[in-house]
Amino acid sequence: MIGTLPSSRHEVFAQAVASGMSASKSYALAYSRPPNGATRASAARLLTNANVKHRVAELRRGAAEQAKASLQALIPALDERARAAIATGRMREGVEILKRLAEIAAQAPARPSLTKVGKASE
Repeated sequence: MIGTLPSSRHEVFAQAVASGMSASKSYALAYSRPPNGATRASAARLLTNANVKHRVAELRRGAAEQAKASLQALIPALDERARAAIATGRMREGVEILKRLAEIAAQAPARPSLTKVGKASE
């Protein structure tokens, strides 16, 4: 674990890249420079810095873990809402919720099993 980088500019750059911002825009943000060819070149060079690379990976892992925890709480709650809606005759609402669950399951890197969720709430 690396933790916060000693250079505040490198830390801002790493956080911006980890959040999905382009390297060029991240560099422009961290160094208060206009995005141009020199900024792109400097950003590419900074991305090769081992500490920056490790920090970006660390931040992304943390975000992935938070997303996984959120999904683990969200999926059972949505499943319960869908079942309740269907049980009370609100079919359209239930189907919409189930569609959202299917979208979440399709996009999740570590796909949670919807069958386990459904069995758990029966």
